[in-house]
Amino acid sequence: MMRRLPMTGLFDGFEGYRVVSEAESREALTSALVAVDANVLLNLYRYNARTTADLLKIFEKLGERLVVPHQAMREFHRNRLKAIGNPDQATGEARAAFDKSRAGTVRALETWSKHLAIDDAEVQRLQSDINAVYQRLQEAIDRATPDRVHPSTSADEDPVLSRLSDLLAGRVLRRPAEETWQALIDEGKERVDRLVPPGYLDAEKGDQYPEGAAGDFLVYTQASHEAKTRQMDLIIVTNDEKEDWWWRRGQDLIGPRQEMTKEFFDRTGQRLHLMRPSDLLDRSPALDVEVSPESARDADIRRSDIDEIGLWTAEALDMLLQRLLAEGRRDLADVITTAAAEGGTIGRDEIYAVCGYQDDRMLRGITRPTARITADLQSSKLLPPSVMPMLTPLYHGPGPLHAIRIPSEVAEMLGQTAPLGSESDSEPTGKYQPLTAYLAALDTDAESMTFGDIEDILGDTLAPSARKHLPYWYSSHNSLGKAIAAAGFKARGVRIETETVEFVRR
Repeated sequence: MMRRLPMTGLFDGFEGYRVVSEAESREALTSALVAVDANVLLNLYRYNARTTADLLKIFEKLGERLVVPHQAMREFHRNRLKAIGNPDQATGEARAAFDKSRAGTVRALETWSKHLAIDDAEVQRLQSDINAVYQRLQEAIDRATPDRVHPSTSADEDPVLSRLSDLLAGRVLRRPAEETWQALIDEGKERVDRLVPPGYLDAEKGDQYPEGAAGDFLVYTQASHEAKTRQMDLIIVTNDEKEDWWWRRGQDLIGPRQEMTKEFFDRTGQRLHLMRPSDLLDRSPALDVEVSPESARDADIRRSDIDEIGLWTAEALDMLLQRLLAEGRRDLADVITTAAAEGGTIGRDEIYAVCGYQDDRMLRGITRPTARITADLQSSKLLPPSVMPMLTPLYHGPGPLHAIRIPSEVAEMLGQTAPLGSESDSEPTGKYQPLTAYLAALDTDAESMTFGDIEDILGDTLAPSARKHLPYWYSSHNSLGKAIAAAGFKARGVRIETETVEFVRR
């Protein structure tokens, strides 16, 4: 006879579907652990001075309840100079644009006045009005410029860094032991493959950083662990509004993804909240902190036009290297791969040795082919316009080129490729082992296949990320990438839309 189980309530087992009230959110702000993501700290450089000061006041009021996960702090330092940008360049471009616009407006006025025979005195008055408008714009730029931090500003003179240094003393969560940290990274990558929030939409970062696409998971899981230790609800403050963090209904952000809320509750017995910086500012009265009404509006402005410098992707890197080889410039491909092996920089003497150049050969123009190919990739929308040049010449004084540097993400991607014959390559496991065996048995150097062909070989389906994210095919850290590398091959020319890929021998 079946034993009668006790009945449960409306949200028991469905904690993620309960929408919290504004009163509950304000109450949480007074008692919960508050973990701040890197994008919030980086935007302290992008907000106006008033908004930055107001947010820092709130952070100070949180006291010991304020924490920053190790991964968030890592991303802050990694991207800080990019967030600062180049104020001098932006100011110069704005001034030039205003001057050009003013000149065009004056010319249009003159043409119009001649056609309509406008009185000279009236034309002069209108020109004076135009000049006054643009003069006010120039003065506004001049007032703002001296307050901006520059990439060359020392840490001691950077007001944001100085303030954060005081506020975050003893509040940055420590990185766990190496074995634990690597296990968390592996778990995060596996969650990305299974589209488990948060962070699975960052799969394209898989080849750009040591932690791959696991960054958001590392922030979330370390903050969750700290909240469990303290037996507190958790608020994660983030500027990320993607659906791999938020439970959304159209443009409305309802709360954390239901899966995250339930997972956090099951692990801790506590409630998970997500807030944006603008939410903190709107709810500042709960902390008895007075802020400007304009600050929340400023924090709500999307700053996509000044986002981080774009990064090279594995696919774009592969295309550039293939173009160099097709154009007979293996020398430049070797410069890139050797620089990666050396940590990102290759010296002048090594360039000559690697490329087999004669001593009397000059290196002038050595960066032009990669610059041209990069421009082609950008015009085809395969690269963002703001990526770092593939080859950056370095000089010591006015003399000849001293060394060449490649972007750090390129060095990381190429440096992460496991050497052929290594233990990790030679012992593939899991469902992708049949693919390794198939490729290893080929007597050709290239094989084009459809995703369906691969699934026939596996007797199983590919991971969901294989049909959603190109970098998944180029990573040497996921199961598919390891299986391909173990056979001595690499993926090339992956096309998600046609579900085709070419495997070429390395």
